[in-house]
Amino acid sequence: MRVSLKCTITIILWVGLNLAQAAATLPAVATANRCQDQAYVNKIHDLWNSRKPTYAAWIANSKDDSYNLYNVQIETNNLLIYAGRCHDTVILGELLSIYLPAIDTLKSMDYYQFYYYPSSARQTKRKLPKLSKMWLTKDTSIGTENILSSAQFLYLIADAINIISEIAPTERTPLMASLLTKYTPVLIDHYQRWIFDAVGPFQVRGWGCAVNGKYVETGMNHQKYLIKSLTKALGAGSSVSYCNAVTDTDMWIIAGVTKLIAASKKTTLNLSISAAAVTNYLNYIKLGVRLLETRTTLKDLNDFSGKIVQGANFDLGVWDDHEDYKYTGYELAEYPRFNDKDLKKYSKKNASWDISHARRFINVFQTLYENKTLLGLTFPSQAIMQGLANQFIYGTFNGDFDMPLFANFMDGSNGWFRVGYLGRVGFGYAPNDQSIAALTGGYGFLSEYNVDISKLFCKLEVMVNSKSANIRKHVIDHYESVYQNNYVKVRSADYTNLNNAETQSNFLSFYPALYNVSHSCP
Repeated sequence: MRVSLKCTITIILWVGLNLAQAAATLPAVATANRCQDQAYVNKIHDLWNSRKPTYAAWIANSKDDSYNLYNVQIETNNLLIYAGRCHDTVILGELLSIYLPAIDTLKSMDYYQFYYYPSSARQTKRKLPKLSKMWLTKDTSIGTENILSSAQFLYLIADAINIISEIAPTERTPLMASLLTKYTPVLIDHYQRWIFDAVGPFQVRGWGCAVNGKYVETGMNHQKYLIKSLTKALGAGSSVSYCNAVTDTDMWIIAGVTKLIAASKKTTLNLSISAAAVTNYLNYIKLGVRLLETRTTLKDLNDFSGKIVQGANFDLGVWDDHEDYKYTGYELAEYPRFNDKDLKKYSKKNASWDISHARRFINVFQTLYENKTLLGLTFPSQAIMQGLANQFIYGTFNGDFDMPLFANFMDGSNGWFRVGYLGRVGFGYAPNDQSIAALTGGYGFLSEYNVDISKLFCKLEVMVNSKSANIRKHVIDHYESVYQNNYVKVRSADYTNLNNAETQSNFLSFYPALYNVSHSCP
């Protein structure tokens, strides 16, 4: 995307505002944070300056592989949240400039490759009712839409639009105006096509899901899909447990629409969404909220003083039949090599999401929580948000503040995950190997609901910067090396080397979530 000289000068003037000036135009943040800590801000800027060319390249390459958009959301959403909450206008402006060129990698299509539409054929060329813009993969001559990647990236864009909506109109830059103008129609086009079109792209035929011996219909829009999921009509009887699962794709679409409609209701922003469309989207959001509420359960946990508190889990047991969860009950360090008969003694039921995928809970539940009043939602409550925080700190954390480790699954299960994933020999996440997700997944943002998380993340910061031999070994074994391949632990990061790409990636996800965490540990 080319930016005019006039636009460039305006952007420079705007992003050059100091934090105190910007604070007048953005929502107030808690006073006890690190937003004014220049050393903290400088660290984030240094990491960003090293890493941002990678994100620009990923966006450019999304014309060939939309999975790049998935990765951009994973690695920059925490930074975007930090930029909004700390009023870091420089980072915000540069993030928007990274996101905008993805507009140019959209392809206008009136057909695309559709899975199981509406017959049993694995892939069918489907005619769309109108020309639509979408991100496609180049896996066929036609192209296939990766809905997960698109939905995840569009959530990121909706999040950016919400941040812009909180900035006074007189302080918005041409770059912000451009993002609003260009991306709002893209969001609406995708959400309309996915959620409300008569024939949509959603199905569970690929999982063999059936009810009363009949395969569940294909070609559902997302609204119909959620209704069936709510009533558990996407699979029954001998169907696998995950037929009725709430997937990350579902959560991203629900949360993205919530962000968009919340922004449209801000008096300072005109997104040109009709009143009728807003009503339809609100009804859809409330359907999604009901579904998420029915899948959220509470359990008793003990805090560090022994007091009983409530932890919140999501969709317990729904993935029990999935191949990735086959070794959930095997908690030994030795790589699992069993036949199915021997494996049965290690089986475990009612596991929750692994803590890497569960990072979505922070974005999705916080999105719903902060827009409850504006949109008239009833879920989640503050108790649920505290429950998510409690589940993380008291349910997955090993309690060792000097050498912290975390269970692989949110319910506290600590077996192996994704053994042999996608046919990879000797691949898998051993017990505690998902600890890296605790570091990078944005869990530090939950400190506002539980002060023990603030203490933990302060200690995590000490740990990743420690030069102690024992602690360095702990970090190398569990944070710089996070999975096995060919039966050998693979080390991809080196926290003593800030020029290491994986180190930059990890830290640029970790540090933004510390904005509300004291740098002085108790």
